[in-house]
Amino acid sequence: MRSRCSVHGTPLLLLFLLAAGCAVNPVTGQRELSLLSTADEISIGQNQYRPLQQMGGGQYRADPGVAEYVASEGGRVAEFSDRDLPYEFVVVNDGTPNAWALPGGKIGIHRGLLVELENEAELAAVLGHEVVHAAAKHGANRIQRQMLFGLAGLGVALAADDSKHARKIVGATNLGFHLAGQKFGATRSASPTTTA
Repeated sequence: MRSRCSVHGTPLLLLFLLAAGCAVNPVTGQRELSLLSTADEISIGQNQYRPLQQMGGGQYRADPGVAEYVASEGGRVAEFSDRDLPYEFVVVNDGTPNAWALPGGKIGIHRGLLVELENEAELAAVLGHEVVHAAAKHGANRIQRQMLFGLAGLGVALAADDSKHARKIVGATNLGFHLAGQKFGATRSASPTTTA
């Protein structure tokens, strides 16, 4: 027999998390939910950095000077960031024109985007765009939304457990959360990245 506490306690847990996890975003100045610490963000970025590079063909090594140049330009751009993160920049051997940022300041730019840039200013703009994603916690916010959707889905599942339509209710709820998550931007995988 299911305890009534589990159903009634779920909304209280959500309210506690929302109240305890508010902080000011260093880029926007807005108060927002912050369940992940800076150390958490850095750890997530470090853990995902190499696998995400490998998915794109690994690091671009044909011309080491290109990687050094991008890292140098990225370092200059990162000096103006609103957050002091261990920014790192890598050129990924992927022919698609893309760049991405992981939580904690790990940034990748694809070889395919580099060949389309015409000058140093365009490179700085792309790298600056990705630095802002990391500084504004866009990837971390996506992870937090997924965590909250999971908790809310659990609450719905617990509440609907006694209903003869429980499977339909939970399925519709999960679909709704999935669609709501898509509203905030699509990524090519379930990884905590933010793409350009």
